[in-house]
Amino acid sequence: MSTPTAAELRDRATELEQRVPPAHAGPRTDDERMWLEKAAALRAEADRLEAARATEK
Repeated sequence: MSTPTAAELRDRATELEQRVPPAHAGPRTDDERMWLEKAAALRAEADRLEAARATEK
C-alpha cells in the first residue's frame, strides 16, 4: 500500500468532519469526538508531509 498524499489525507479529514453535526445540535458523542480527533491528526500529518516535501526541494 502506498503512502497517501497530503491532499488525500485532507480529503479523508473532510469526510470525517462532515459526519459530525453542527456544534449547536447538542453534545458530541464519543464517536463524533473520535472522528474530529482523527480528522485533526490527518490534517497534522498532511502538514508534516507538505513541510517535508518543501524542505526536499
